[in-house]
Amino acid sequence: MPPFQTFSGSHIRRQREAHAKTDGYGRHRHLYLHDTLRRLAQQLNARSWLDYGCGKGGFIEQIHPLDLFASIAGYDPAVEAFAARPEGRFDVVTCLDVIDIVEPRFLAALLDDVAAYTDGLAVFDVLTKPNRLRPHAPFHWTGLVRQHMDVVESRVEFPRMQDLERVVIIAAPRGRHGRAAD
Repeated sequence: MPPFQTFSGSHIRRQREAHAKTDGYGRHRHLYLHDTLRRLAQQLNARSWLDYGCGKGGFIEQIHPLDLFASIAGYDPAVEAFAARPEGRFDVVTCLDVIDIVEPRFLAALLDDVAAYTDGLAVFDVLTKPNRLRPHAPFHWTGLVRQHMDVVESRVEFPRMQDLERVVIIAAPRGRHGRAAD
């Protein structure tokens, strides 16, 4: 797999500082995505999963006991335990709370990198409210993913909550949409 530059050294330093300063940083559990992963694992007959930008691995800890995947990997260059780039492709790739914090100049490369790792489907989850970093509407993030992958599903989570909203985007690498529909 070709290496993609998806971050700057200063970005990784800031992320490492955030992880060191706050124990809960990078441990989000995304409980509302458990059923989505169950569905995708069954739909794809998935054996492997990569959590891309996994932080300290909180979501991995939540999904592992569900026994959905024979092979689970995490990748996060800001966390020593997950800093090594994984090898190969994965049936399911999650990229949660990543594309809204990556430096804008590296966003296209990061989306291409996720697509390169994805053999089946990728799940993106982006905070849209509140987002003090990049307060964009759900359609903005869906459109960005669509520039790099085939979007097969997009939905808003917590749509009626005043101070919280997320968009969940499920996408397939270009030309692999048929596998996603199987």
